[in-house]
Amino acid sequence: MHSLQLVSNNANTKINPTSQRFLDQARVSAMEEILNGGMLEQGITKITLCLEKILECSLCQVVLYSSHQQSFRPLGATSTEFNGFMQQCIRHYYAQNHIEEDGETLKKSLLIHGDLTQSEAWIGLLDAANQCDIQSNWTLPVVNSVGSAIALISIFSVKKIVPSNEKLAVLQQGARTIAALLTHAKTKAMDLRKHVNLHEQLEARQVSLRESNTLVKKALEQRTRVQSQLIELESMAELGTMMSSLTHEVNTPIGVALTASTYMTDTQQIILNKLNSENLKKSELINYFNDAAEASIIIARNLSRADLLIKSFKQLSVDQHSQDIRTFNVCDYVFELLLSLKPRLKSKPHKFCIDIPTELSITSNAGAISQIIINLVMNSAQHAFPIGVNGRIHIKASLLHTETNNPKIQLDYHDNGIGMSETTIENIYKPFFTLARDKGGTGLGMHICNNIVMKVLKGNIDCHSSLGKGVHFCIQFPL
Repeated sequence: MHSLQLVSNNANTKINPTSQRFLDQARVSAMEEILNGGMLEQGITKITLCLEKILECSLCQVVLYSSHQQSFRPLGATSTEFNGFMQQCIRHYYAQNHIEEDGETLKKSLLIHGDLTQSEAWIGLLDAANQCDIQSNWTLPVVNSVGSAIALISIFSVKKIVPSNEKLAVLQQGARTIAALLTHAKTKAMDLRKHVNLHEQLEARQVSLRESNTLVKKALEQRTRVQSQLIELESMAELGTMMSSLTHEVNTPIGVALTASTYMTDTQQIILNKLNSENLKKSELINYFNDAAEASIIIARNLSRADLLIKSFKQLSVDQHSQDIRTFNVCDYVFELLLSLKPRLKSKPHKFCIDIPTELSITSNAGAISQIIINLVMNSAQHAFPIGVNGRIHIKASLLHTETNNPKIQLDYHDNGIGMSETTIENIYKPFFTLARDKGGTGLGMHICNNIVMKVLKGNIDCHSSLGKGVHFCIQFPL
């Protein structure tokens, strides 16, 4: 039998342990490649090279199918000697022999051509196949989680050979891994589009802010009104930057959880098939339970991390938009603020020392306090420490009792950075004053802090610093 079309179920076929180990290693390597920001083609190539080694074939090629364009394109690296051959296959063989009659979907059947010279499907391509010394071909559809064929995986060999059940099982497992990679890549692409949209919104706000700054310089008589607008825009830009960073940070744990979940779904289906056919071994069941337990731990840990980040950002965004008065624990709130800033400080691993009583709870404007702390921390990160220097930031909060029985809160903020000159201290709260305009500084950060402390919290802020001795901000406001 040289040419055969069939739907094969090899769930009960045992794969050689060595082959299984190679497949597992290739799958893990491909997943890590994509999770670490690598290209999808690089991950696919790791799988195809592994299949070429196990199946002892000349070429393993994944061909992606677009139902909208009704077209095929090769995915993953192809050696130079097969480039022309694959282009001819795409133009003639795949389009004519792998699409259903409706012209929109792929056939979900395995096509085996053990001898291309005896196959009608390969008439017209035999010369190209002979030039590459190709004698046989096995093509299997790659099916996603909803049952749609989204790609094809083809094996080309220099021998006239029909695959054994074990080789078909290896090919099917490779197809499932490729389906998982394609599904993950699609999800990642959707997340990336959302990230790009958020980034574009942020850029638009920053452009608007720069235009507003120009208007302020040209129209001093409208200074007060325009400055108020700039403060609001700066707060929105800060929130947008935080959201952009959070999206990137949350993507990693969710991606790991999704990969573990996909793996367990595939493993569960294999075990269920073996159980239904009464071929399930005790050792296989034990291995399945061990894998399930490990995957559950991975999923729970990563989803918990993503949940913590999202909850933190949600509360901060509500605070900054509503500016409502509410009761909150100061220590917990500061830790949430620092957690939200973690993605933006990854390249600057400074150490934080939090000296706040765990029982200290106050009723105040949480959004105003968050804006102050965020501006102070980012000001230190951008200006206080030279590149490559890991600094220390100390945040302290304490309750002050006054003679009038009107308690106050004192926030002390220290960093051990390069400090500031007397001239800088005198101008630090003035709008548009910055020493880093060439780095994108607007000169509004400390101006906003001063306005919030004075006008929103009805308090005061003092700055103490000298060159080479860091900076100390002391903030007091009534409750």
